[in-house]
Amino acid sequence: MRCQFCRKRIGLIRRLKDREYCSNDHRARGRVLQSARFVRDVVDLYGDEPWLGAASRQKPSISPGVGLLLVAACVFLLMFLPSGSRPSPPPNYLPPTGAFSDRLMRALPGKPSISLREDFRLGLRNWMSTIEGVSVDGWSSVSGWMKPGAMRLWKPTLQMADYQFEFEGQIEKKAMSWAFRATDQANYYGTKLSIVRNGGGQRAEIVRHVQLDGQERSRLRLPIPIDVREGVPYVVKMRVKGHRFHTVVNGQLVDSWTDRTLRAGGVGFYSDTGERSALRWVSISDRDGFLQRFLTLSFLIGPVDLTGPILTLD
Repeated sequence: MRCQFCRKRIGLIRRLKDREYCSNDHRARGRVLQSARFVRDVVDLYGDEPWLGAASRQKPSISPGVGLLLVAACVFLLMFLPSGSRPSPPPNYLPPTGAFSDRLMRALPGKPSISLREDFRLGLRNWMSTIEGVSVDGWSSVSGWMKPGAMRLWKPTLQMADYQFEFEGQIEKKAMSWAFRATDQANYYGTKLSIVRNGGGQRAEIVRHVQLDGQERSRLRLPIPIDVREGVPYVVKMRVKGHRFHTVVNGQLVDSWTDRTLRAGGVGFYSDTGERSALRWVSISDRDGFLQRFLTLSFLIGPVDLTGPILTLD
């Protein structure tokens, strides 16, 4: 066993203490020599600034596990931690659900479509009335149902002309009324799903009219081939296109008619004196959809003026 500084053999007793150098002096001088040799080798490799050169050439190494952990941490921060600079979302009109058909239609080229949905979680801030205050115009919300009073119009729909209009509602007393192609409370098409009683019997009717400059015109009552009862929810769908209007109740076509008086306007709801109804949600879209199937429906009653006595149904 030889000394790493002088290359002489290390004595037996010295080996018990140090197996690399034959004396403490040679150990100290050997460390200095090794340091000088290391610096010289680095200069030969990287130039006059060995530490900067070595640092610039060092390649960081991160294990796959550490990388995945960093990615997961970044995702967590972006998704779950609050941001002080993020503005609060503005009030909206409850855009449609993210169904596949909606995503597909939005992806197709062409004119941007309008699709809105309202479930009254924002109250009546999106509904216009000439009478301010819920306590005055008679609107109220009870257990997720909105109960209409005086006419209110859905503000984001007022500039629309052709659309598909759908809502879920129920009659609480006598009738449920709605408006379409409404520009204000004095100009609209009014439609009413009504329960008419005579003695012990009753029947369901569609009642419609044109409201023009505050005056009612062309009122018409039509029987409909479905059983309508108070306190039972119904889904009503309307197609408003050009001068043609179609009404469907629970999948059954109950009315189809034409009129050229009003060319554009939105939708609204109201309750006449002595009537009461409730709404759960309302939606509107300017895309064709469910109403394209109208021609396959089996029942359609043409306009009939019912001026005679009311029939009773068992």
